Amino acid sequence: MWKTSVVGAPASSVNAPAPLKGTVTEIIKNAASIGYDAVQFQINRPAEFDLEEALVALNTYKIKVSAIATGQAYTVDGISLGHKKEAKRLAAIERMKEHIGLAVKLGRADVGIGTIRGSYADCDTKEEFMQQYRKSLPECISYAEKNQIRIVHEAIGRTDCDVLGTIEENLVLIKSFNSPYFQLQIDSYHMDLEESDFYSAVLKAKGVVAQADISDLKRAVPDGKHFDFPKMLLTLKEIDYQDYLVFEFKSVGDGIEEATAGLKYIRNLYNSIIKS
Repeated sequence: MWKTSVVGAPASSVNAPAPLKGTVTEIIKNAASIGYDAVQFQINRPAEFDLEEALVALNTYKIKVSAIATGQAYTVDGISLGHKKEAKRLAAIERMKEHIGLAVKLGRADVGIGTIRGSYADCDTKEEFMQQYRKSLPECISYAEKNQIRIVHEAIGRTDCDVLGTIEENLVLIKSFNSPYFQLQIDSYHMDLEESDFYSAVLKAKGVVAQADISDLKRAVPDGKHFDFPKMLLTLKEIDYQDYLVFEFKSVGDGIEEATAGLKYIRNLYNSIIKS
């Protein structure tokens, strides 16, 4: 079975696609007790994250932080890597550097680029946006390389972002920078929206996929009745995927029931179609 991670967010983030919610310690404790190998935190401002609390809990419960999700920089603070306003673009670059610095302290977790890239509406034209975006990425990637932190660039569906939705579009961008510290993040929820044939798309991304997110349609708990998870797991096996399966879906309350059910389904599926 691949290593597994579960997304965690503050209890106040009721609608976030994060199975576990609560304090940093509660999320880490619950993730470990359920059987996850790691957690992925949704963090807006790194300076406000309780690093000391996290390090104590990680040591106590013997799990890791797989990655930091950075999208709230855009959804909450309105800064983006493709923004036409230089102040907002430069602020997003600085925020990425802060996340990379935090990732080093959290055991060299990956750092995601999802909605922090922004949307085409941040500029007057798509062309202007991509110029701004491509102007921002080298500084982020260079800083990541210097700190040996991997950036995972997510292929995001239309419900969350209108920039670079397909795996192919993301591959073109990622390969243009030719850096081992700039890799691809895929997500079953987004693949369902954007890929007519996710099997072929993922095969073309062999050697570049660094994170694979698990979520059913409508950000529901995976249960085998909607998205083709057997096909996804077999595809990951075919490309010799080596990194985390990250569980990212909605839940109620602390999310223990949903986080447990999702992991159980995927683990049983793995045992029945791959391990056997």
